[in-house]
Amino acid sequence: MIALRIAVWLALLGCPLRLAAQPAPDTLVVEVEGAVAQPGTVEVKAGGRLSDVLNAVRPHPDAYLLGASLQRVKERRDQVRLHAGLQYTVDQLPAHDDLHVRAIGAQLDDWLQSHPATGRTRLVLERRLMQAHPRLDPPAQAGDRVLVPLRPRTVRVMGAVEHPCEVPHEPLLDAPGYLARCPASAAADPDLLFVIQPDGLVQSLGVAAWNRADPQPVAAGGTVYVPIRQSAMNHLDATFNEAFASFIATQPVEP
Repeated sequence: MIALRIAVWLALLGCPLRLAAQPAPDTLVVEVEGAVAQPGTVEVKAGGRLSDVLNAVRPHPDAYLLGASLQRVKERRDQVRLHAGLQYTVDQLPAHDDLHVRAIGAQLDDWLQSHPATGRTRLVLERRLMQAHPRLDPPAQAGDRVLVPLRPRTVRVMGAVEHPCEVPHEPLLDAPGYLARCPASAAADPDLLFVIQPDGLVQSLGVAAWNRADPQPVAAGGTVYVPIRQSAMNHLDATFNEAFASFIATQPVEP
């Protein structure tokens, strides 16, 4: 009633009434940030697809679409629970019998504190590919957020290492090659590495003589996660390392 009275009063005075822009009932709003010509909010008709959003904002020629992120509300709720479970386990590591595991626990705690759930879902945001294959081009949803970075120049190595590292990217260098430049902790699992590619793909790679995987290059902006020795984690959470690698994949790529 108050808003109506104000509108009538302004009309009687001959004053134009300015109302905040609202999306039409049959549209939804997607937020886009990063290396695009038109960052900001994009209105999409109900049923419109994510390629329509990318066409509207026009990614820059040097945008790194392999590392672009789609963040969604539903996925964020699920990732909040994953984050809480990881934090619960990490909070127990200061009491671990192994001093090396305690030190890694402090590093992982710092990382978790500064990396909340984002809602990122794995999807390569390449509009031509999406338009050619509709199954790769899902409908936009209300609350969607798209981040388009520039191409990074490094690969991150973290987890059971003496100190987390940012290593210059080399196109053919595999995960053990990056680890060689970022010394592992005594708490590291000697048999396994996780690679988190910039599109959110998580790869588990054997690195011991008995389970060695084929060389797997790491794309720019990827992460090598060095797991804590499995025998040191079984009594706390046997799936901790896999879960931590999965949570790393939810984080956007930073140029």
